[in-house]
Amino acid sequence: MSDGSSPSTLQVPLPSTVSDKPENLGYDARLDAEETEILKIRGAFLLPERRISDKLIQTFFECVYPAFPIFDREQFFQLYESNQLSLLILHSVYAVASTMCEEEVIAESGFESRNAARKVFLKRAKALHDADYETNKVTLVQAAFLLSFLWNGSTDEKDMFYWLSIAIGNAQGKGMHRTTKHSTLRLRDRRLWKRIWWSLYVRDRHCSANIGRPMRIRDDDNDVEPLDESDFEDDISQNEILSTVYGRTTRIHVLYTIAMSKLSVIFGAITLAKFSTSMSRQSSSCEELSNQLREWRQQLPSELRDGDLDEEGGFWPKMLDLNYNQQLILLHRPESSMISVDKKLLQSTVYTATKKISAIVDDFLALDLLRKSQLQICPSLFSALTMYVLMARSPDHMQRKLAEHKARLLLLACAEISKTWPACGWIMKLFETIFKNLERKHHTQGEQSSEINPRPCEGAMDQVIALRGPHHESVSLNNYQDQNASSPQINMTDGGGVFPDAPLHHQFLNVPDLFDQDLLSGLPQDFGLAHDFFPYLMES
Repeated sequence: MSDGSSPSTLQVPLPSTVSDKPENLGYDARLDAEETEILKIRGAFLLPERRISDKLIQTFFECVYPAFPIFDREQFFQLYESNQLSLLILHSVYAVASTMCEEEVIAESGFESRNAARKVFLKRAKALHDADYETNKVTLVQAAFLLSFLWNGSTDEKDMFYWLSIAIGNAQGKGMHRTTKHSTLRLRDRRLWKRIWWSLYVRDRHCSANIGRPMRIRDDDNDVEPLDESDFEDDISQNEILSTVYGRTTRIHVLYTIAMSKLSVIFGAITLAKFSTSMSRQSSSCEELSNQLREWRQQLPSELRDGDLDEEGGFWPKMLDLNYNQQLILLHRPESSMISVDKKLLQSTVYTATKKISAIVDDFLALDLLRKSQLQICPSLFSALTMYVLMARSPDHMQRKLAEHKARLLLLACAEISKTWPACGWIMKLFETIFKNLERKHHTQGEQSSEINPRPCEGAMDQVIALRGPHHESVSLNNYQDQNASSPQINMTDGGGVFPDAPLHHQFLNVPDLFDQDLLSGLPQDFGLAHDFFPYLMES
């Protein structure tokens, strides 16, 4: 305990007499011959050829590490070159890298497809983790964090939240959620811990808001300081040999990571304000959150403002902009399909954000950058497509055609991204079905009867799904509401309905109240919408 004369230390090293392995807990943590044999059978000790391994690691440090700098790059290099790097880390890195690497690397590896490679590396990493092969807590945090990007589908109990929860739990057990300002840790380790913690924080906020799960990290429980540029000094000052395979952390990478961590704090506040189930919870108003987003945007350094994609580093400002505009949609989107699609809507914040996402995706398609895109691009596409569904119901023929045209662009992007992030394959199938049904509806009814009726009626197309939480603020389109709109609550699970009558926070990607039942007709029964609205998100 502190005597009051000096700051308390929240991270205390164990005495040297305590082994790294918990041999004093009443059981032998070391693997026996049988367990080792099982790991051999599962291929856990098999590694790709060195040249393939180098390419996968290079992909990881090029595409993933700039967004989530969870390693000490120089230490990683030293351990890898001396064949001492954790097998659990290697297979976890391979699994994520095989998702984003060039197709040629997959072919050279001897795998039939990207999915096959990802599944093999994921299976090996999970086998090592489940066998308690690795006992270093920091290593376990890093590996579980990477595994949270990959899982086998909606029936897999070890989904992204399973792995993210393990990573966060181990990090908290290690004390990463507390300030290391007065810690006895080396400065290099303090910086690493801080980067790891904020990577966990960003991922936690993204998953919670996009998938509809409770946040694992409470702001009241941690006092880690915000990231600053000094936390990346060890990564920036590295030798030229290291840069060959492991790349180099640039200033744009540092600024991106810092800005994303700040944006994620606001993301968490938006999630609480829009989707919290607690009536008594204090949450920010839409206006307050809008101001926070505006201030965040205004305080961005010049390097992150509308970077040119043709320039080195221009990709990361665009990824940041995708996240920013997705949050604008989440905050301002209509909560019901029963809203007029008029000029005021087309000039709203939510529609401007939708168009911005489309423009960025168009640039990514033109410059073949979708392969490098972070997983967060999937919910950004989803959010934009939900708005185009609303626009495609406009009584104005030209506006409807424009919405359908822009939606086709995003669906094309979904098809490309699904080659790396399979979640987009699910999104593509969902919205293809919706737009086909919309087209069929307009064709059947004719132009004169295709206008959206702002008043609820008894027809199936006018039924809407009540998925709002008990105290959701009626905020949409910068507080623009159709005064005649209403949103009858119905239970659509009885008789083969599509959505359960459940709060929005239980739903995949926080689906807004925009989809009528007839727009979802034609989806296969095993699509996962009835009782498990989280289908095959990362099927591999």
